[in-house]
Parts: sequence; C-alpha cells; structure tokens
Amino acid sequence: MDHAIVLAAGTGIEGENLSLHARRYIGEILQLKRLIIIAQRSGIKKFTIIVEGDPSDLKKELEGDGQIEGEINWVSAGLPLKLDLIIYIVIQSNVVINPEALVPLVSYSSGDEYEVGVLLDEEKDAWVKVEGEKVDEVFPFGGKAVGIFVASGAVLEKVVSNSLSLREWLQELTGRESVKPIPLRDGYWMRMTSDEGSVKKAEDILFANITKSTSGWMSRNINSRFSIPVSRLLIRTPLTPNIISAMIGFIGILSGVFYYLGRPVLGAFSLELSTIFDRCDGEVARIKLMESRRGQWIDTIFDHLSFLSFVIGVPLGFYKLGGGLVAITLGGVNLAIFLFFVAWSFYFLLKYADSGSVAIYSKRIDELIPREKRSFFHRILLKLRPGMKREVFSFVFLLAAIFGGYIWVLSLSTFGLVLTLIHQIDDVIKLRKKTTAN
Repeated sequence: MDHAIVLAAGTGIEGENLSLHARRYIGEILQLKRLIIIAQRSGIKKFTIIVEGDPSDLKKELEGDGQIEGEINWVSAGLPLKLDLIIYIVIQSNVVINPEALVPLVSYSSGDEYEVGVLLDEEKDAWVKVEGEKVDEVFPFGGKAVGIFVASGAVLEKVVSNSLSLREWLQELTGRESVKPIPLRDGYWMRMTSDEGSVKKAEDILFANITKSTSGWMSRNINSRFSIPVSRLLIRTPLTPNIISAMIGFIGILSGVFYYLGRPVLGAFSLELSTIFDRCDGEVARIKLMESRRGQWIDTIFDHLSFLSFVIGVPLGFYKLGGGLVAITLGGVNLAIFLFFVAWSFYFLLKYADSGSVAIYSKRIDELIPREKRSFFHRILLKLRPGMKREVFSFVFLLAAIFGGYIWVLSLSTFGLVLTLIHQIDDVIKLRKKTTAN
C-alpha cells in the first residue's frame, strides 16, 4: 500500500471541520506538509489531497519543497473522484501522529473490498465497541479512534464525492458489519479542534515524544527540562539544526580554552552547558522534521571537537599550574585514547551502523555482539556503561572541578577513557572474530 488520501474537507469522525486544519502550523510546519512527510516515512509514495476551495496557497507552499518526495494529486471536495481498485490509507487533516503509528496500516490487507479498517488506540477512552474481530457500535465522541482509516477505492469514491461526514459513513458501514479494528501498536497521536489552544496541545505532545531512545536517564529527566524550553524558542527562529549544532559545539570548545586559561570551573561549566543543550539540535530537527544523516555527522563532529578541546585544555592548564610530569603523562594518555576512540567510532558508524550518530553505538554493538557472548570482565563494564554517557561524565567533571580542581578532573577523565578503551578494544576483537567466522 503506497497511496494515502488526506481529507482537508468535510467533517471528521468527531464532527470537526477538516478544512480548517491543513493550513495550520504545528511546530512551525504547515500541518498538511507534516502529514505528508510523516506518511512518506511510513512508506507512502502517492497522495490525493481533498480540499475545499482554492488550494493554490497550499500548492505554492509545497511545490519545490525538497522534503516532499511523493506524487500529489489535488481534488476539490464534491467533484466526482475516480479511484483505483486498491487499498488506500485515509488521514484526517487534524490528526497529529508519528510515522511508527502508520506502519501497520501500510501492510494491512483485506479480503473484502467493502471492508474498512479503523486505527484504534486501546489506551484511550472508548469511541467504538469492539467484539473480537468486529466493530459493533460507533459512538460520536471519545478518543479511541485516531482518525485514520484503511479502505478500498470502491468504498471511498462515494464518501469523498458526496462529501459525507466520516462519522455518518462509518456508522453506515458498521451496520453492515464492514468495519474492522486496527490496533495502534506504537506511537502517539491527537486530533486537533478548531480551538487555537489545540495547536499548543499538539506541540506539547510533539515535544513530549522527541526524546531519543538512546538518551540516558539524566538526559531524559533532567537535561530535557532545560533544553526543551530553549528548543521551543529555537523552532520559531530561522536557525537550522546544523547551525544550532555549531553554536552548541562552540560552547563546548570553550571548555578547553577556559581550562587552559586557569579557569577550571568555567571550563567544566561550559562542557556541562554544551551537554545540556546538545539535545536542542536534535529536538528542533525532529519537531521540524529536518533530521538527516548530514545533521547527525555535524552533531557528532562538534561533539568530538568539544571533548578534544577538553582533553587538551585540562592537562595544559594543569601543567601551567605546576602539574609537571603528571599533567604531561595523563594528558598524553588521554589524547591517545581519545584519538583512538574517534577513529574507531567513525569507522564503526560508516561500516556497521549506517548512521552518523555516536549515540547509536551501544545499541548497534549489542546487536552485533550479544551480551551473553562477552567476557565476564566486559559484562562488568557494560554495567558501568550508563556512567560513560556524556550527560553523566560532564556533570561529574563539573563537581570535580568545583571540589577537587585540575588533578581530580584529569584523573577521572583518564579513568573513564581507560575503561572506554578496554570496552572498545574488546569490541574490535569480537567483531574481527565474527567477521572471520562468517
């Protein structure tokens, strides 16, 4: 299934006027554009947009947009519509949803051309009464039906051409026992109303669901409390995620400069500040649907430059204060290990991860080398892995700089880098053995 119909005309299952929503902006993106990109990411390649009135403003907004890859056909509501005898996904224009929630519909198949599948969220208040494999009763209000359907062209031609409301259409089909439930397995959603406050609610839902699965506890529960308010402001500026990455990277690079100048607390604070707001580029990218491989690499490069500045600045600052041989030795060890980490992580991402984000490393390496095949010592290291995340060690360095000064920061960074080196050398050995065995 690769064809979707977006209804920006008529009334939805809840009686909402759908013509109001295609032109609204959610997270500074036209709602119609958001729906098209979301559907593209779930596998949809063709779109039929049903609109009321003149769609020239919408066409102008979307034409030439590099993010729109699918073929778009514009149809005015009430005019005859000829659809192919295939299965279509039908999306109300007031639905805010993520691509993962649409994936089950793309693979949906039906043996009856008059059957309609209704996407249902079983965690929400009942909107329909389901008995086994059959929808028995339709209620006019509630939250369980998302506002997305699967139906054949034969069924849809009538409802689209006659501008019937989706509620009346489904109620009629339910009487014929032609409506089937499709459970929503993953994701989030909401249906906007004509109330302007619903746009803010939609953005709240988007921001509540933008945390990456690879984020640690501290990033999700503490750092996000600072980054998300900033990201809410940034999405309303012309700044791109890549520019935001560069700005945050510059703050991180200042860390090493402050350490070198004899200001270890300012250096540690700069690293911590860049770590907290390192979330912002990704948050803005996900809200504005601007994620890209290039953006991942830019973020990774600036992250590495920030830590390289730290690795160089700490021993140099300590040496100027009389650190002597300790500063030179530990600084040299740290720099060598970090350069190995950079070389290996870049090689791994290119060869094994198909990604530009170092955050994916732990997940991907565990897929390639299951934990049960690790040595006993390495399994112990895996338990320490959460402490090796940037969000943790940058905070630890801040405390060390405040209460212990250079020697504590330098010693802790050496300890952490040595553990990382052991972890990654074992990864290299295990991957080589696996490659040889295959």
